[in-house]
This record gives sequence, structure tokens and C-alpha cells, in this order.
Amino acid sequence: MTEAGSAKPTVPLGQMVIGTVAPYGTRIDAAAIEAQGWLYCDGREIGRKDYADLFAVIGTLHGGGDGRSTFNLPDYRGFFLRGVDDGTGRDPDAKSRRPAAKGGTPGDNCGSVQGAATAQPTEGPFTTTTNGHHHHDVWHIPDDCSLYPVAGDNLSICNGGSAGTGSAGLHRHPIVDGDGETRPVNAYVTFIIRYRA
Repeated sequence: MTEAGSAKPTVPLGQMVIGTVAPYGTRIDAAAIEAQGWLYCDGREIGRKDYADLFAVIGTLHGGGDGRSTFNLPDYRGFFLRGVDDGTGRDPDAKSRRPAAKGGTPGDNCGSVQGAATAQPTEGPFTTTTNGHHHHDVWHIPDDCSLYPVAGDNLSICNGGSAGTGSAGLHRHPIVDGDGETRPVNAYVTFIIRYRA
């Protein structure tokens, strides 16, 4: 049973289901692929009436266009695609996902996007080099009795141990440098979407 307003649209069938996204192994000739029933997933606005079958399927999930007569295609340029969490909890930030374009859909819905993130590793955690493990000496402070005790002498001074540094000696060594993003090994493709049966 679905909640009001969340019913999934009926999808027309043809050689491929309208709204199917496929990886394409070369650069796009937009006119040539459109003649074959496909559009480039570049996020552009297209007419709701001109592409009525596709609009009936994806609506404004990827952006509402001008809010009246246009809507946005998905824009998958530079993105990895991720399956909708659908309440499984595999994406801990599913609820904070943002719309891909103005008028699009946020949260745990198809069409939402998510920024980059790097989790703390659970296996093989990051460590600093052994240079980070050190101490700071305080010179010319004895760590034993500085004057021998003489009975009745008020100059008998004993140091209980060496003097420590102030709290400024307690510090961190940040991990610096690194790459511009966290990513798996990958290969480029062009994503296209089926717009007609």
C-alpha cells in the first residue's frame, strides 16, 4: 500500500522502459541518439508536452524546470549513481540528500544528490608517522636533589622530579595533503535516458 501522493507512475513499455538510464560508451551526438528515442542526461530543461511520455514517468524528480511548461533531465555528468536507500539504512544520510535542481526532489528519493564525504576508516585506520610520538625536554632543571640536606639548614631543597612542559606541549599532528576526492577505481561513460517507446 502506498501513501497518498507517492504512487509510482505506470510506465509504458517498448524496446526499453521509458525512463531507463543506460551507460553509453562514447561521446554523445545528441541528434542521433534522440532520433533513436534517447536523450543525454545533461540536466537541461525540456518541454513537458514535447516529451510527455518521459514527463509522465520522471516528472520533476530531477528538477522542475520553469515550474510550468518544462522539466529537467537527470544530470549525471561527473556523478557515480547510487541506488535509492528506500528505508534500508545503508545510506546514513538519506534524509539529508538535496534536490539535483530547483523544483527537484530531496531526501530518500530518486533524483536527489549528495555531496562528497569521507568516513573515518574502520579497518586500517589512518595514523601519523612515528615523528608524532615525542616529548619536549626542559633543560637545566635537575631531576634530583639540587642541594644536599644538612641538619637544620634551611637551604635543603629537593626536586621531586624533572619539570614538565606546559599544556602547549599537548598537541596534534594533522594528516595533510591527500587527493581532491575519495573515489573507487572508475571509468567514464555517458549516461542516456529512454524517452519514448
